[in-house]
Amino acid sequence: MGFALLGAACQPGEGTGPDGELGEESVKLRISLQGDACGVVSADATVSASDFPPIGPKALSVGNGYIEGIINNVPRGEERSVSVQAYNAAGRAVYAGASFVDVYAGSVAYTRILLKRNPYACPGTEGTGEIYIIGVLEGSTGEVDAGTVDAGSAFDAGPGPRWDAGPVLGWDAG
Repeated sequence: MGFALLGAACQPGEGTGPDGELGEESVKLRISLQGDACGVVSADATVSASDFPPIGPKALSVGNGYIEGIINNVPRGEERSVSVQAYNAAGRAVYAGASFVDVYAGSVAYTRILLKRNPYACPGTEGTGEIYIIGVLEGSTGEVDAGTVDAGSAFDAGPGPRWDAGPVLGWDAG
């Protein structure tokens, strides 16, 4: 089963980040539901870190084969935990997973989240039920419209659970 987070964009908001930086970021999510064996009808996401209280869970919309939504007011900084849960019609969490990402203004950070199927909430499905999600978080000093990007097989997030784009565009496995 392959699900992909197809695009995300950030733009500054009001307030200050953890280091006194002006603005906070917004994260736009778009996750394909291709191959869903558990009947996902709703989902939510939470962002947390040691330097701010958890944001969420924020409801994401589910429809037309995608999970989509925006998480606003994410402070800039390192080690932001992004967790996603997907639910079936009975309200049971059928997939869940989390990953860490560093969020900086004016940068792009790619992350991969492995959502695992809950065999108790979604019994009788074959295989492991694992869903691979490639996520993109982008910070900017102005509004950014990520549009729709088909990640398909064009993106390889590699084996690591976390990618840090740092303060400039580029890959850093740190």
